[in-house]
Amino acid sequence: MPALNTIVAATDFSDAANRAVWRATLIARQHGAQLHLLHVTTPIALYPGQEINPSADEAPMHERFAVMAQMLRAHYGISVHLAQRIGRAHTQIADYAATVGAELVAVGARGESSMPRLLLGSTASRLLRVRRGAVLIVRGEPTQPYAQVLAAVDFFVHTQAVADWARKLAGDAQVRLLHVLEAMNESALRPRDSDDVSTRLRQDQMRAIAESLMADLQSRSSGEADKHIESGHPPARILECAKDWQSDLIVLGRQGSVGLEEFLLGSVSKNVIQAADCDVLVVSEHATR
Repeated sequence: MPALNTIVAATDFSDAANRAVWRATLIARQHGAQLHLLHVTTPIALYPGQEINPSADEAPMHERFAVMAQMLRAHYGISVHLAQRIGRAHTQIADYAATVGAELVAVGARGESSMPRLLLGSTASRLLRVRRGAVLIVRGEPTQPYAQVLAAVDFFVHTQAVADWARKLAGDAQVRLLHVLEAMNESALRPRDSDDVSTRLRQDQMRAIAESLMADLQSRSSGEADKHIESGHPPARILECAKDWQSDLIVLGRQGSVGLEEFLLGSVSKNVIQAADCDVLVVSEHATR
């Protein structure tokens, strides 16, 4: 796939956004890519009832922006560009990324620490519906490049892109290709004249097909990757494997477009994105943008 040249990190200077900026910085340094820091101001008129109470002693936003950029350039040796937009955050982020030709957009995931799982913030959720390219949702504290990358593949058209992006962001880290076979409802699928032997045969056939597809994917992907085929409820099994393997990044695909500029994530992707404790990268079959 094409080289990773341009990354956009959206920030509102919150802790969640800062994590996205740091992760994007590490990736930019890893790939020698340009980093664009984008801040979107939302007019009150767009969301009636919202109140903005800026602190009187808070430094002007452009000064905070400049300080952040200077620090990133000095400490990480990367090219940093600053941009400001006015409007709805998700549409402005997607439009800006398309304008600068960004292959990757990084955003923070908001959530309440008191909850058992971090909930996906509205900006990230809406961005996934309008962004025609890879979106990285950052939850973890970025202190080093990714060490354990899980690529969840389902053999739809986006599968090759999932494998390629996993390898691209993994660097020297380990990549695991995971396919989860949906558990069969044996009582519903079994014909009246069928028995347990024929049911097990169908299960074995499904696994053999998955093994063949996985081997083909592995042969077409660059770099080393371990392949795993598990059985169970796909979103739950993906999350369990990510926990067992201490994955710090899960790479998923989206199924395609529905309607005008909206993408169908599918229930598996939605559930994993919503419940994952680690970072999640969502990609599509579209090239990189």
